Amino acid sequence: MKRKLAVFGLAFSLAELAAAYLPSPAVWLAAAFALAGAVWAFRYRKARAAVLPLMAAVCLGLGCHLAYRALAVQPALALAGRTVQVTATVQTDAETSYQEDRLRGTLHITELDGRPADLLVSCANFPGTQPGEVFSAVLALEELEDDSYRMDRYADGVYLAADYLEGYAYLGDSSAPAFWLYRLRRALSRRLTTWLPAEEGGVEAAMLIGDTARLSDTQQENFRVAGVSHLLAVSGLHVTLLCGLLAPAGDPRKRFSRPRIAGQAAVLLLYLALIGFPVSAVRAGFVYLVALGGYFFVQPPDTLTSMGLAALVLGVQNAYFVCDLGFQLSFSAVLGVQAASALARWERRRLPPQDSPLQEAARRALLWLAETLQVTVLATLATMPVLLARGMTVSGVGVLTNLLVVWMLQPALVLGIGVLLLSALPVLSFAMHGLSLVLALWLRAICAVIGWCASLPGARLALPAAYTLFVLAVLGVLAAVFWRMRKFGWYLPAAAVCAALAIGLGVRMDRDVVRIAVVGTAGNPCLVVTQNGQAAVLFRGGSSNLRAVQEYLDNAGGLPQTLLVDLRQDPRAMEFDAETVIAMDSLDSGLAAQTILDGVTLELVHDPGGNLAVLDINGYTVGIMAGRARLVQPLALNIYCAGASYPDSIDADTVIYTSRAADWLEEADAELLYGPEEPVVTIRPGRSATIDGVKEYAVQ
Repeated sequence: MKRKLAVFGLAFSLAELAAAYLPSPAVWLAAAFALAGAVWAFRYRKARAAVLPLMAAVCLGLGCHLAYRALAVQPALALAGRTVQVTATVQTDAETSYQEDRLRGTLHITELDGRPADLLVSCANFPGTQPGEVFSAVLALEELEDDSYRMDRYADGVYLAADYLEGYAYLGDSSAPAFWLYRLRRALSRRLTTWLPAEEGGVEAAMLIGDTARLSDTQQENFRVAGVSHLLAVSGLHVTLLCGLLAPAGDPRKRFSRPRIAGQAAVLLLYLALIGFPVSAVRAGFVYLVALGGYFFVQPPDTLTSMGLAALVLGVQNAYFVCDLGFQLSFSAVLGVQAASALARWERRRLPPQDSPLQEAARRALLWLAETLQVTVLATLATMPVLLARGMTVSGVGVLTNLLVVWMLQPALVLGIGVLLLSALPVLSFAMHGLSLVLALWLRAICAVIGWCASLPGARLALPAAYTLFVLAVLGVLAAVFWRMRKFGWYLPAAAVCAALAIGLGVRMDRDVVRIAVVGTAGNPCLVVTQNGQAAVLFRGGSSNLRAVQEYLDNAGGLPQTLLVDLRQDPRAMEFDAETVIAMDSLDSGLAAQTILDGVTLELVHDPGGNLAVLDINGYTVGIMAGRARLVQPLALNIYCAGASYPDSIDADTVIYTSRAADWLEEADAELLYGPEEPVVTIRPGRSATIDGVKEYAVQ
């Protein structure tokens, strides 16, 4: 029965996840089919045990989503488009905004137009200095941007965006417990960075108490590229390791151990509150509490059952909880670990104990090594679909890095706790100094290993998301088939053959494909053109665009820049990392053409009024302009990448833009495609073109 609850919880979560991304009519239709399936299964005895629980879970998941959307989300969305006078409290995620003397983050609106309210909004430009401040102001409410972060905000209970207009008045500081704990967290973080070097202190503060504000960009980049970003965010791994330190000695099922179990649960809840209840840690904490409850009532705990129960409880509380990235990665990693445990049990059956002590020692060592490797590999593979589906990059050295440094996490956490405890006792300052030195050296070793792994060739993998997800699905189905046939020993060679065929086919399909990414600031983006491991950049904008270009190329596998065309009319000195740089202001007025990459023609037009670049890929044309170049007659293009303006001299079939504030939108006579993040045009041999990351603009 316990595994049925696990399956029920998984089906419930998948139903809520599907409902979050489907339009409401599709959700109602799916709920009707699920209900019909449940009724059909109830009528047949053989189908009740297998089908009825699944259909019931799907019905419950879809029903919870519809009810939650009607009761919690729609009333909030109804406020979109209004200008309101509010009283709001700055939440703990507030940080410095791009505008001077402003913050960005979440606001908790407690009063709206003179009436009590309970509403969370995301605001990028409100006055203030720190979380916990209460103020009144006039805000303009609108729906959230439809980007990759929208569902994560829904999972946090944020359904609206707000724009500060005027009338800021400071009203004091909130005395809510959440802000006491936030100030305590900041104080502990300062204490760590006081007694540790700046970089090591920032890493320890992130790993132990979830304060990532002191991490440098280089540190975050190294951890991300090496595939161990999860070490910097307090998650299930941290909770499990810290709870393991508090595990009661002896048999936990004995009655006298119950007070210690209750104390362990209290410490766990306090720790979750201290770090601000991040979603991934809440999932792990809930599972651990269920396990403690099993010990308390002398019942054997089961991880999969606890996960299913956690999915049910958290999903009922917030139907969008399952959309949170941390929640998805945490659940996926646990499923991978459970698969590794099942595989380890199969291996132990296949390798029975040996009579010879030497052979038995070798057997145990082999099984231990195999299990350690399998846990890392399967947990990494289990999280890969989530990363790809969310448009994130995958590390090619993630397995190696995790094997090298994950075991170092628990000592780092223990030493950090020791430093905090000893720093509170001045009489033991000598011991604290010695312990902080050991911790600093330990953290420096961790960062050195991670930095080395991040510098390895292949650390950055640029995998085509849809194709890779398809290959992983095929390999997963094969694993299930071989496991069901009880011939799992044949799976590895079969999977290796399928993976080799998939890689070869993928390389063949990607040959000569041209991808044009719209990268940079919303009002003035540039183009990054990639083909066959090469890259060319049509650049406009400033230093922020240059950073965005480099980040895009790094995420694409560290592609080298063979050419950069500087389209700026008034270029300031800037260091470009490209083999060849063409400065448009140094060209003669008129038209210049050349072949770049593998058969892509680049036409450049320099004019006192502006600079124009046109890519010709086997007759398919894509253009970008800085300023307003004067043309003898309108230029026909298949795609034009627009900035703040859309010149009359351009006659494009499709216009891609990245700023909703453009004032030419209602006047443009073309198909308008809005890309909130980084739209990509993919042109395959034969002029087959697709555009990803965009949505159609409807003229109001």
